[in-house]
Amino acid sequence: MSDSIQLAVTPALIADALQKCGYRAQAVERDGVRQLQSAAQGLGFFVSFGNPAAVAGSFIDYSFQCWIAIEGTLAPELIDSWNRGKRFARLYRQEQMLVLIMDVLVAGGVTENYLRAQVEIWDRVLHDFVQHLRQSVPAAAEANTSAATAEAA
Repeated sequence: MSDSIQLAVTPALIADALQKCGYRAQAVERDGVRQLQSAAQGLGFFVSFGNPAAVAGSFIDYSFQCWIAIEGTLAPELIDSWNRGKRFARLYRQEQMLVLIMDVLVAGGVTENYLRAQVEIWDRVLHDFVQHLRQSVPAAAEANTSAATAEAA
C-alpha cells in the first residue's frame, strides 16, 4: 500500500483496502445510498459513507456496521456491558435489531496503511463481539431459566 495522504475516501478505495486484507467487498445500494457489503467472523457487515468531501463521490468519514436481528427479549446489560468495556465500537438496539457500529474519520488526511489498520481493528471488534454474545446470551438464558424455576417452585 502507498503512504500517500488521503484527504478523503471513495467506496472504491475502501473496497480496495478490504480486498487487500482478504475480504470481499461488493458495492450495493440500499434505500438509494451506495454502500459496501462484506463479512468477517461469520457476520455480514456494511460500510456506509458519511459526510461528503469537496470532490464529488468522496467522503471524509465512513462507518462499519453490523446489524443482527433480535429474536425474543434482550437484556439491556448485554448492550451496557459492551459499551462500558470497548473503545472503538458502540452497540445499540434499534427496534428488533442489534447494531454494532465503528466510525472512521479521515478528515485531515490518512494513509492507506491507516485504512488497512481500520479494517484490522474492525475484524478484532467483530471477534470480540461474537465472544461477548456467546458469554452474555447463555448467562441471560440461565438467569431466565432460574427465575422461571423459582417461580414454579
